[in-house]
Amino acid sequence: MYELDDDKICNDKYWVTLTENTHIKSSGEAAKILKRLESDGVLPKMQNHEWARLCIAFCFAKTKNINIKDWEKKPGMDGGLEIASFNTCFNQNGKKGEEKFWLAYISQRMFDEVPEQKFTKKDLFTYIQLAWHNGAKLLEERYRKALDYCDGSIVEAKKIFFDELAGLAAQHRDGGSDGATQAVSGSLHPAASAMEEQTCIKLKTALDKTVGKGGTIQPEYGGVRYDCLRVQFDRYVDLEKYHSQICSELGIGDDEMRCGRIRGEANTWHINILRPQDTWRQYGQSEFQTALQQYRASAQQFRLPVCIGLDERGEPVFQDFATAPHVMVGGETGAGKSVLVRSMLASLFELAPQNETEIVVCYCKVSADFAAFKDRPNLWQGRIVSDAEEAAEILSSFADEMDKRYRLMDEYAAKDIAEVPQHARPKYVVIVIDELADLIDVSSDAEGHLVRLAQKARSAGMYLLLATQRPDAKTLSGRLRDNLPTKVALKTGKRQSSEIILGERGAENLTAKGDHLVKWNNEAARFLHGYNV
Repeated sequence: MYELDDDKICNDKYWVTLTENTHIKSSGEAAKILKRLESDGVLPKMQNHEWARLCIAFCFAKTKNINIKDWEKKPGMDGGLEIASFNTCFNQNGKKGEEKFWLAYISQRMFDEVPEQKFTKKDLFTYIQLAWHNGAKLLEERYRKALDYCDGSIVEAKKIFFDELAGLAAQHRDGGSDGATQAVSGSLHPAASAMEEQTCIKLKTALDKTVGKGGTIQPEYGGVRYDCLRVQFDRYVDLEKYHSQICSELGIGDDEMRCGRIRGEANTWHINILRPQDTWRQYGQSEFQTALQQYRASAQQFRLPVCIGLDERGEPVFQDFATAPHVMVGGETGAGKSVLVRSMLASLFELAPQNETEIVVCYCKVSADFAAFKDRPNLWQGRIVSDAEEAAEILSSFADEMDKRYRLMDEYAAKDIAEVPQHARPKYVVIVIDELADLIDVSSDAEGHLVRLAQKARSAGMYLLLATQRPDAKTLSGRLRDNLPTKVALKTGKRQSSEIILGERGAENLTAKGDHLVKWNNEAARFLHGYNV
């Protein structure tokens, strides 16, 4: 609540007078940041009020769980940017009304962060200045991090930066998880709980018509892309038999609903229903880097940490590549195979001990897809191989290296390379082939070398990461497939392709947006989303 004179009521007219003909000025630092970003071409030429809107929105999106008291105080006001008036900043195309919405939004944030305190008009302007200043600093920090990650490439850094802004826009368009946004925009967009309740009602009607009455439905949470529900029936039901019928009643495609039994609970199922794409939560480069930081801060101590995606709650999932020990990634064109492989490699490069690990990009049809790794110190020979014949020769040399390691292990009476004393122990090696089908088509020798490595290389500290867009019997022969205990399937065009990759169906019903099923070292399949990196 604002502090008013003479016990006046804070009505619409008063809200307008709070900002009418009032000049708002940011700090000089925010002005300098704008010039730096414009000079790099990261941002187009912006008017002051456009810059202010961007900074404030970004600040609010990135500081939902940070109290205003923890915001960095702005430097002096001299040399800063000035907006003609609040209306100029928050009005759209000269139409009245938007400034009221923004005022409501900003006010609600301020009230939520410092509850039970009355605010003056001056407090409001100070809050706006703080949000502007902190948003500008956050924007520049995000860009500089992207620039560091891309080894100074402005083009690549800009793409990461723009992707994050686009992701935040999509994530917060309907209020996201920010309670303040929901408070002021609830009349425009239903809150998440209301959407989940509506989904429950629709699903209950569909189940009554197909399976029969008797089930109870509870919403669990709104996931990254799905509304996640829990259904318990009063009798045994094989829900998978009714999958198509239920989807038909819901008016959705068969690939827009996922279901599975809940182990240990009688007649209980998870049912996840895909939401419209504009409500999906976005996970790009920034979120991926946050996931890597979370791993570093965790108690997990994997030999070769690799991020294999994120679950429906948005939590990153890490595994130890050394336990894989060989991975097959398959999916149709456009399903996100190369993006997933890049994210796995990025986590290995970032998290695996550089002095103990060597990553060999043995064959990559399009070397530009992995150009971001070319300067990594633990990239084998500092290069990415795109010639199939050379790749076959490299595989042959690593097969010979494997034999040498076995002789070394015999020398030290070691069962695997980890038991060899550290001073004599060779580096762990991850061998990556981005397009297996093309390699096998060109080189008749490649498959034989891969089979040898897949059969024996684990104990020698050598691991395979193989990927293909053609998951068929020719590409994945039985000899090779049987020695790849970890399978990752993105969307496939046919059920048979899913069965070739995973040993079971399911991948044919995935969305072609980076979603994938993972069977880690022959464990049960797990559904994950991919990071867009």
